[in-house]
Amino acid sequence: MSPRPRDGKNIGAWDLVHALKKGYNLSTVLACILAFGSILILGQYKSVSLSDLARHNLIEHDASLVHQDNVDDDEYASTRVDEELLAALCAEGGKELPDRMTLKDAARIRVKREAVCRTLDGVHAEIARGEIVIAIGVLGGKDAAKKGVPISTLHDWMQHERLPVDWKPDHTQGLYKTYKMAKVVRQRMKEVRAQSKKTAEVHSQ
Repeated sequence: MSPRPRDGKNIGAWDLVHALKKGYNLSTVLACILAFGSILILGQYKSVSLSDLARHNLIEHDASLVHQDNVDDDEYASTRVDEELLAALCAEGGKELPDRMTLKDAARIRVKREAVCRTLDGVHAEIARGEIVIAIGVLGGKDAAKKGVPISTLHDWMQHERLPVDWKPDHTQGLYKTYKMAKVVRQRMKEVRAQSKKTAEVHSQ
């Protein structure tokens, strides 16, 4: 067996599957969906590089929680973490449980980001929800669906794009659990938007 790439280049689908399972303890099914789905979206069926993930409006999308929108319509979006957006994300946490980012917190910040972005389509909105759900599910542990993730853990992962020091997975994050968590975020986003619309109507009278 040839050695797995470690320079972020020439990564095959099964290399991605292996990395997602080993690094994040995703189930085989979920890891395969993410890996093969990414390669399909990118249209690079032999291999990909990590830099390819930044190609605009394929996997990468506007209304990111920590990256500015690609206003210049460049082929590759900036991968620099925006400190103001990261701070806004973390500030949204703690409203349901102290010092934790819950699914309901994540729903509110997604609504806020999407409200200022008119270029996000339905497919990328689903991708965006999936990203934060998997982050909370993996980093928050086996009880993340109810208790969320420590804000400090999410902050460090978002800022440095690497797993926190001494962090270890305590469960396998599978497809069904991820689906149920995403459903909670989707429903909460609908409720937040409906409440915002109702409040706006009251103020306009």
